[in-house]
Amino acid sequence: MFWNLECEQTDAVDLAPEQFAGRFVLHRHHDEEGPHLDLRLEQDGYLLGWRIDGAALDGDCTAREKAPHPVSWLDRDGDAVREDAGLYAWIERNAEGGRVILRGTTGDRVVRVTRVAGLPAAAERAVCEALRESGLSADAAGRLIRDGVTARRRAVARFRGLGRELDGNVFDEAVWRRTLDGCSLDEIHAHLRAYEFRFDEKYPPQPVSRPAPLDEETAAGARDRAFAIVRQG
Repeated sequence: MFWNLECEQTDAVDLAPEQFAGRFVLHRHHDEEGPHLDLRLEQDGYLLGWRIDGAALDGDCTAREKAPHPVSWLDRDGDAVREDAGLYAWIERNAEGGRVILRGTTGDRVVRVTRVAGLPAAAERAVCEALRESGLSADAAGRLIRDGVTARRRAVARFRGLGRELDGNVFDEAVWRRTLDGCSLDEIHAHLRAYEFRFDEKYPPQPVSRPAPLDEETAAGARDRAFAIVRQG
C-alpha cells in the first residue's frame, strides 16, 4: 500500500502533553533498495510506520506502509541514524489518511498522509515478471509503461488512418477499436502490416531518385561513347 506524505513547517500548536497520542521516531536508513526515511508512530503495543522515499521529510514524499515494529525502536537505532523524535497527535484521521502533528527536537510540523490507490497483486506480479524477463530494474517500470502506451497509440492511430483511406465508409472504427484494445503491441503491428501491404499495392512507393532525362543529342553521344568503350575492350 502506498501513501503520499505532504510535510509543512507550522507555528507551534497549542497542545498539552496529555493530548498527544504517543511517541514517534524518524530514522534515516540505507538498505539494498537505497536511502530512505522510516517514520514510526507509537500505537497500543507496536509501531505503525512508513518507509519514505527521499532523504528529508519535506514537501511531497512517496511512502510505503511498513509492517508493525516493536516499540523498542523508539529508543534504539540499530544501523539507522535518528533524524528526529518526540510526540505526535492526529489532527484529522479517516480511512484514507489524515493530518498528524509531530512535535520533535526541531519544533512542530504537520504531515498530511493520503492513501494512494495501488496495483492489485496480480498486476504488480505481472509488472515484476516483465521487468525480470527483460533484465531491467524496477526504476525502469514507469518509463517503459509510458513508452508502451505511446507506441500503442501511434500504431493504432496509423492503423485507423490507413483503414479509413483504404476502406472508406466500410471501415468500422468502433469494431476495430474494441479489437485492438485486446491485442498486444505485436498483434497490433501484425494487423498494421496487412494494411501497409495493401496501401503499398494501391500506392506503389516511388524510387528515391530518378535518372535525369536526356535529350536526343545527348543520348546519342552517350551511346557512341558506350560503344566505343565496348570496342576498345
